[in-house]
Amino acid sequence: MQPAFRNSVFDKVVLAIEQTTFIEAPGIWPSTRLADDLALGGFGRLKLAIYLEEVFGVELPDEALERFIVVADIVDYFSSRYFRDVEFPVLAEAA
Repeated sequence: MQPAFRNSVFDKVVLAIEQTTFIEAPGIWPSTRLADDLALGGFGRLKLAIYLEEVFGVELPDEALERFIVVADIVDYFSSRYFRDVEFPVLAEAA
């Protein structure tokens, strides 16, 4: 059941990335790098933050956005906020 929670967060993150980059889900993996693979610079990251805030209904601190290197970092961040009692295996290892 735990992976289902994680997948739900991943799906929401992918939705935000799709809206920001116009790259479709099959090309987005937990190990996808925001800067190198998705070409997200400063403005792109800001735009992604806005979509993430809309999708998850929370305000994303600037320092959190700066720590996001790969998609799994975003999933980990929101998973830990929504499911604090649940421990998840690292998605990047499974990819």
